[in-house]
Amino acid sequence: MPLSQAFRKLTDAGLLTLLAPRLLPQPISPQFRMDLHCAYHQGPTHETNHCTALRHTI
Repeated sequence: MPLSQAFRKLTDAGLLTLLAPRLLPQPISPQFRMDLHCAYHQGPTHETNHCTALRHTI
């Protein structure tokens, strides 16, 4: 099961909560990916399916 699907099921069941959103770093580095979004971190830089922190939490 993809992490995004597991995340959705766990949050719907109340077993997992979102992390508090963080401010973007200043200045924004060239490798910072604004086009990707992680639902767990509530921000850009990577996709939910590639979130190491979410994988370890689950």
